[in-house]
Amino acid sequence: MGIKVLDCTLRDGAYVVNGNFGEERINGIIETLNSAGVDIIELGWLKDFEYRKDCVFFDNAQILNKNSALMFDYGKYNIDELTTGCGIIRIAFYKNDLDRISFAAEEVKNKGYKVFLQASNTIEYTDNEVEKLCKRANFIGADAVYLVDSFGSMFPEDLDRIASIFDDCTHKNVEIGFHSHNNIQLSFALTIQFINRMNRNIIVDSSLCGLGRGVGNTQTELLLEYLKRQGCKYNTEIIWDGIKKYIEPLYEKYSWKYTPERAYRGIKGLHPNTIL
Repeated sequence: MGIKVLDCTLRDGAYVVNGNFGEERINGIIETLNSAGVDIIELGWLKDFEYRKDCVFFDNAQILNKNSALMFDYGKYNIDELTTGCGIIRIAFYKNDLDRISFAAEEVKNKGYKVFLQASNTIEYTDNEVEKLCKRANFIGADAVYLVDSFGSMFPEDLDRIASIFDDCTHKNVEIGFHSHNNIQLSFALTIQFINRMNRNIIVDSSLCGLGRGVGNTQTELLLEYLKRQGCKYNTEIIWDGIKKYIEPLYEKYSWKYTPERAYRGIKGLHPNTIL
């Protein structure tokens, strides 16, 4: 079994800072993650947006190399604008778009990219729909398909139920990923649970200090320290240095911390922007 860590600080963290990290911080975060040996770095979002060096919204994927990724929301980016290249494109979609995702994935693959299917809010799928999702990933020839806890709603039994279907129904040459949010303070624990139960090649997402939408994600620094104890070779000291320099200052201006309101949205499976 192989484990890859995908750091999504610059992409999920874009929700917190509206994409505006600043050029120095963007470059510093990338350098930190590369030096730590993180397997995949997600650089931001593909959007119909004029690119600026101080922002992580991109109109194309020319910035990518084989170990980096960009994401777009299905239906919110014109794939015709995507030039040929390499690296990873993550396509995020909700359940009602599952029957339409094949064409978009094929277009992206034909342009030379690996395709990761991000099934947003996977907990809302029935067991039969999860099986359909996995079979669709097989048919498309996706490089990975993700179990996504978009709203931080999952408990351990939810993860076990859905992950078992993913494991049974997804071809072994398709990697299975896990992306979670920390609204009910279970993101790191669920990530460890996912790692320990999957006997195949997997990808787990995290971000520095958990920077991300709502209460954020699994913390990269904690995940790497855990995996280091399991024999994985990551330079964790440089991660802590990078956090001090590039992430801690954001605490003074932004918040992705636990609040009862954010926890309640997670428990009820509500979008983070839902007004209570």
